[in-house]
Amino acid sequence: MNNENNRKKLCVPSLVLGIVSVVFSMFLPFVSYSCAVPGLIIGMKKKKKDFNANPGIALNIIALALSIINSALGIIMTIKLFFASNQDEE
Repeated sequence: MNNENNRKKLCVPSLVLGIVSVVFSMFLPFVSYSCAVPGLIIGMKKKKKDFNANPGIALNIIALALSIINSALGIIMTIKLFFASNQDEE
């Protein structure tokens, strides 16, 4: 019983970082990056040791994907606004 309890505790950091990064992925992608990457690394290390870290890994991958999409859309919108304002001046 004690060994199983210790296994569950070791997977919690990856899960918590995954939840935090999913919450911040649409509003502050830099916070999501700084939580998802370490969470993914921790989850992968725990998975190599046969711990059940699948939910944490999945949440971190989803958060990274959402953050990348958010960042890409932000860059595209900024470029479009920049070129739109330059065309108005001409």
